[in-house]
Amino acid sequence: MKKIYVFCNGCSPDWHSFVAVGEDGKVLAGHICSHHGYARHDMGVDEDGWKRDIYAKHYPDGFKVEYVEVRGKEDIDSHAGLSAALAKAEEPAMVSP
Repeated sequence: MKKIYVFCNGCSPDWHSFVAVGEDGKVLAGHICSHHGYARHDMGVDEDGWKRDIYAKHYPDGFKVEYVEVRGKEDIDSHAGLSAALAKAEEPAMVSP
């Protein structure tokens, strides 16, 4: 089953920018929300969440969405799946500390 990694790509006190990246390096979705707690639903980590129709178009044979807690580049580097997906991406990810 194909994997999709969801992580926060940048935060401010009031807004959090989330990105979904397929294991093939394709950025599939993005979303800005007011709290990290909303991201699981808004980014389709939850089975009844948003964005899953987008993911199904990219991976019609099935997928699993994994939420990855990212506080800095070291968290990406230490996560084998996310790190490999981002290495395949056309543009490098910018991660805020």
